[in-house]
Amino acid sequence: MVGYRSSRQPLPALVALELDAVTGAPIFRQIARQLREKIVSKVLPAGSRLPPSRDLAIQLAVARNCVVDAYDELIAEGILEGRGRHGTFVVASVPIVRDVAIGPSWSPLLLQRMSDGALGAPGRPDTAALDWRPGQASAWTLPLGVWRAACREAGRNLPPHGYGDPRGEPGLRRAIADWLYEHRSVDVGPEQVVITHGTGHALYLVAQALLHGGDLCALEDPGYAGAKLAFQRSGATLRYVPVDAEGVVVDRIVENDAAPVLVHVTPTHQYPMGGRLSGSRRRALVDLARTRGMLILENEYDCEFHYAGTNHPPIFNYAPESALLLNTFAKAVSPSLRLGFIVAPPIAAAALVTLIERERTHVSWPVQKIVETLLLSGELDRHLRRVRRHYAAMRNVIRERLTPYADVVNLGGDEGGLHVVISGRNGTFDRDLRAALRSHGVLFNDVCDFSTLESDASGFLLGYGHMESKALTQSLDVFETCVRQIKRRDHRSR
Repeated sequence: MVGYRSSRQPLPALVALELDAVTGAPIFRQIARQLREKIVSKVLPAGSRLPPSRDLAIQLAVARNCVVDAYDELIAEGILEGRGRHGTFVVASVPIVRDVAIGPSWSPLLLQRMSDGALGAPGRPDTAALDWRPGQASAWTLPLGVWRAACREAGRNLPPHGYGDPRGEPGLRRAIADWLYEHRSVDVGPEQVVITHGTGHALYLVAQALLHGGDLCALEDPGYAGAKLAFQRSGATLRYVPVDAEGVVVDRIVENDAAPVLVHVTPTHQYPMGGRLSGSRRRALVDLARTRGMLILENEYDCEFHYAGTNHPPIFNYAPESALLLNTFAKAVSPSLRLGFIVAPPIAAAALVTLIERERTHVSWPVQKIVETLLLSGELDRHLRRVRRHYAAMRNVIRERLTPYADVVNLGGDEGGLHVVISGRNGTFDRDLRAALRSHGVLFNDVCDFSTLESDASGFLLGYGHMESKALTQSLDVFETCVRQIKRRDHRSR
């Protein structure tokens, strides 16, 4: 399809100049100086068309020659260019010109503070030759035809007059309730489903709608930083609970007989360590919640991707009066949808909806209708079956490629989800491995990035949810190269 391109000349830029007849400075020089300042400071960006000299002269109530002389001076400096009957334009690349008197007052104090070093040194780049950070998914596995059909179906309806239902579109909530019943054995009505912009928005809603300042909340450590941020913003007091291979250590949630009012857990695939909360700990957590009046905030991210071990139903099933269930479509379709949901007891759902309505944080109506179509048509289930096979195969490749190095590295968190945890078997090898990977341009998260306590946690995450097979092979080739280099160096140093 050929894109439409207009041949019409751009409209002249709006130019506001203030002339001073008292100073005695020639009018044309005042016009030239002020235009120069606006061009250098990008108020008039490159390519801008200036007003015709006659129009600007009328606007400023000066003789036309004053404007013509000012334009000629800036053309001579290479700042402007005349294009005949098409007009006068700011050049595409403004040359270095004499200093313009732009004092510090031109920059807001907040921005001056940032430029004075509050931002610190530049961080790691957002892109790298190999990006192993988790939280990404391969949207390319969803057939384009399926996506287009869902978009067309959503377009058969006009959007609502206002912001829409703060709970979310009724059809989408019914579809989610049906999907939960079929795939996660969760039996709830659509009135208990609240649509969100994703996990971050869900945590914000829970914290702002349900928590009071000073409330004690428990978090996994290492754990999801978004939960910490949401609870801190609500004024809550935080308690960090350690995790191990079986997930959160339930016995450590209550200390000195002080029980939190809420605990955030990731039982399906602990974030970031990847362990699954065992059956015995699930029962212990439910018992603790009921005896202590504690609310469980169950974040079931990555529950769609299970490869080995017991696939437990959500904790919500066993304690629907004591739990909220969070999930998103980030991995099922794409994080860019910014779409998720909360399943909550009716009284909690009402509080969340009230906050959404008050703050006008309704979720995009077209996105809801598209995902509703994917659910009702069965295309989302078909897509998930495809990507499960894809991700399971990639997980098996990782296991196979790392097995020969089991003497120096550990592999964990591989029974589900879209990332694994790799660590050196001793602290020195672990540090050397991470340094070698970074020297090869690999971008990844250390386990310690997710720990809020003083921690010497070792290891790093290899997220493969966004990778094609070629990218994974390249990543594992680099990993093997780094391991062999370290082993050869250690052998020579003996």
